[in-house]
Amino acid sequence: MNIYLEKFIKEKFKNPGKALDLGAGDFVDVKSLEDIGWKCEGVDIKSGVNLENVYISKNKPFDLVFSNYVIHKIKNKKNFISTIFNNLKQNGWIFIHTFDESDENSTSDMTSLFSKKILEEHGFINISTNVFDFYDDDEGHKHFHKILEIIAQKP
Repeated sequence: MNIYLEKFIKEKFKNPGKALDLGAGDFVDVKSLEDIGWKCEGVDIKSGVNLENVYISKNKPFDLVFSNYVIHKIKNKKNFISTIFNNLKQNGWIFIHTFDESDENSTSDMTSLFSKKILEEHGFINISTNVFDFYDDDEGHKHFHKILEIIAQKP
């Protein structure tokens, strides 16, 4: 599991809840959360799902919606944030990791200021962003990235 997501969950949740992974890839985070008692769903671009307009759970919204390294691939980021908002229950949290605009390998326009603006427009509260260096140790990579972490809560 993303170590930062794991830390976030330990800080914000006393008990397992229901989570949605937007951009689940190979479902590693979904499986890891299920192993610790969470009920999880995940969708991914590879399966042809348009992540800008996913409405998974009308009657049973999620405690947590998270997305790792996907939003920079999304054309309409406002729609993507609306998707997150619509799938969250009241007081639910979002957790996003993406490449910051300053990352040398980034094709993203994601910055802390841009992220906060979009989240505020949707009514999110407790918004925090953090840019940090992360060493990518995957085979063929072996370099640092500038990662943008975005956290917020639905009121």
